[in-house]
Amino acid sequence: MVRAIAARMADTSGTPAPGVVVVGAGMTGLAVAQAIHRARPDARLVVLDARERPGGNIYTERVDGFVLDAGPDSFVRTKPAALELCRELGLESSLIRTREAARHVFVAHQGQLVRLPAGMVLGVPTRVAPLMSTPLLTARGKLRVLAEPLVPRRLSDDDESVEDFLSRRLGNEAATKLAAPLLGGIYAGDVRTLGIQATFPELAAFEHHYGSILRGLMVRERGGGVSPSNRELFSWLRREETRAESPFLSLRGGMGALIDALTQTLPPGALRTGARVTSIQRRARGFAVLTADDSFDATSVVLATPAHFASRVVPDGRLAAELADVTFVSTATVFFALDRSEVRHSLEGLGFIVPAGEARILASTWISSKWDERAPPGGALVRAFVGGVRDPDRVEKSTDDELVELARGELERLMGSLGRPRFTRVYRYENANPQPTVNHRARLSRIDARLETLPGLHLVGASYDGVGIPDCVRQARRCASAVVAELEASRDVGVLG
Repeated sequence: MVRAIAARMADTSGTPAPGVVVVGAGMTGLAVAQAIHRARPDARLVVLDARERPGGNIYTERVDGFVLDAGPDSFVRTKPAALELCRELGLESSLIRTREAARHVFVAHQGQLVRLPAGMVLGVPTRVAPLMSTPLLTARGKLRVLAEPLVPRRLSDDDESVEDFLSRRLGNEAATKLAAPLLGGIYAGDVRTLGIQATFPELAAFEHHYGSILRGLMVRERGGGVSPSNRELFSWLRREETRAESPFLSLRGGMGALIDALTQTLPPGALRTGARVTSIQRRARGFAVLTADDSFDATSVVLATPAHFASRVVPDGRLAAELADVTFVSTATVFFALDRSEVRHSLEGLGFIVPAGEARILASTWISSKWDERAPPGGALVRAFVGGVRDPDRVEKSTDDELVELARGELERLMGSLGRPRFTRVYRYENANPQPTVNHRARLSRIDARLETLPGLHLVGASYDGVGIPDCVRQARRCASAVVAELEASRDVGVLG
């Protein structure tokens, strides 16, 4: 979320504009800085981050032939921004897709792992045969899903929770057992409080435009067109399974390669780690960004940080209050490097998700089954996710050993013995997962209104308009365009002056 405001704050004597300060060297901040430097290599650019390394939640560790992506291990190609960035950085030849033999997902159900129905799209079943054969729903629940096109569209434009939306469209069973663990898991959040308009606006748009999620999915699959008749829709739901191209892409050697490539595009000395910003102050011609040891003048300041941090440094009380209202939860990923011969489960799939009440972990990914070259010969790599809204104090109050014990116990309860791990790793993300709750979009509108009074200040990242890598890159590109416009306007004013 960015305001493209042309700030006319350059020195009228003709001296160059002070430049740009980007606060936060995670995925979003680095992408903003890369795009600005590419468009205006003459601009003075500084990127500040309190951590000792760039990348934020994206970090790849290599240990004894295992490749561990501590944060996200992939991005979706259906949202083009991240793929376009990889191509621009010369990484296209390093892109890899999920392994052909590992396309399906399981769900924890009554102490066992049950395969999700084939044809699930955005948590919605789109094929009759797999839906009717799954043990995850009762006969009544299955018929309720198939009746979705007959459910009247909602007339109100007010936001509603993900659970309310899904229950209204698909019925309570499908909402809680199929869709909720998939969609809520992306945010490690509670579908009872997450807002549909901020988290999965495409689903709400399908209802708005076509009166039905299933109709909208059918139109999208066919590349557009008019809303199908009931006969056409039913025929589509009965279609045979086809082997669609995987929507997920990663980088050979891990997602850390994307951070490395972005960092290398920055001008020498621009990136400064270990530099925690303490405040941002308004000046007659822009802003001053203060750290414990330094101060940086800037025409434009980009805050690519979590909203709770931005709330502590922005130079406006009302804006700070709005930012402080964005809630966050903590999670941790626990990795197990295993001997494949000692793992009882087949590991044939991407992993499994966990509906509320089924386990004390949120999900598990079978990394070495999902991607090639993530484990050495004879090895297997498995990770579990803990914490989130369901267990909000777990990460802060547990030691690494306790998190490993919890995750291993739950994995073995559902998968059988893992054997003796070669090693384990725990990566913590404390207060790092934003929760776009109901009416989040209305909050963003109020934040926009405050930014109108602070030309040159930008807020961007997962706290605002999407949490995935493609969403963050999209926001970064839009933000960079706004900053470049400000720099151009400042230069014009300096020349005219």
